[in-house]
Amino acid sequence: MKIFGSALSPFVARVILACEYKGLDYSLIMPKGGMKTPEFLAMNPFGKMPTVKDGSTIVYESNVILPYLDDKNPKKKIIPASAAAAGKARLIATVSETYVQEPALDLFRQIVGRAPKDKAAAKKALAEMEFGLDILNGYIKPGPCATGKSFTIADCYVIPALLFATAAGPVFGLKDPLRGRPNVKKYLAAIKKHSAAKAHMTETKKIMKSRLSAL
Repeated sequence: MKIFGSALSPFVARVILACEYKGLDYSLIMPKGGMKTPEFLAMNPFGKMPTVKDGSTIVYESNVILPYLDDKNPKKKIIPASAAAAGKARLIATVSETYVQEPALDLFRQIVGRAPKDKAAAKKALAEMEFGLDILNGYIKPGPCATGKSFTIADCYVIPALLFATAAGPVFGLKDPLRGRPNVKKYLAAIKKHSAAKAHMTETKKIMKSRLSAL
């Protein structure tokens, strides 16, 4: 299976984490010539990452890819069987994506120059991210995984969201984004040791550090 995209992308990260947990064989590839070439657009007309090519099957959008991986490889499912457990895992995933990751990415884009410097926008994004972290702290388990003992779709979303939040926050004066959020803090300390997450988190932090130190 080929995953087209960059490990730094939080959307790609979700797919990598799911594959690592399931023990799937995959290769991470940046498409030759970029994502707007005719060849890549033939696979994904939006020209975005991640895009997965699994044999003759092509799937894109991480929220579609993850259920596809569960359906194709039902061992070690990341979406819980019960409606209640699945609902909770999806809720944590959505809170992480919409209310933590999105404002954290807005901040990160300003840092790396992909968005104009805007103090008012940064202040707003920082407040939104903190609010999201507060809500997440009320739902998340303190480890080893986001919903308790089992690695789920929630972890695939929470991990990249927290990596961006903890990287971007300090640049804008929030020295410890997890301060006063003990469940989130304990979770992050626990999940970084998980076999499905350890390698990816280490590599992502290394890439982030390199990007930030180059500025």
